[in-house]
Amino acid sequence: MNKIRLTKVDEMKDGTTRLQSQLYVGRDSCDFIIKEGVLMCWGTGERGFDFYAYNAPYEIVESKNDNNNC
Repeated sequence: MNKIRLTKVDEMKDGTTRLQSQLYVGRDSCDFIIKEGVLMCWGTGERGFDFYAYNAPYEIVESKNDNNNC
């Protein structure tokens, strides 16, 4: 399985890091976060729409251009 590429968008006051996957580059939303050291992906599950743990390989890239070059 290939690694998903994630671009860091910002860091919130509580220390949560907001990330965009290549699907969301250039948009105003983030589909991944790192909270308390755990990578989480936006989706639906037992709590409805929320962030859930993501366990597949990933890579954090430096820029949106790096993310577009999949």
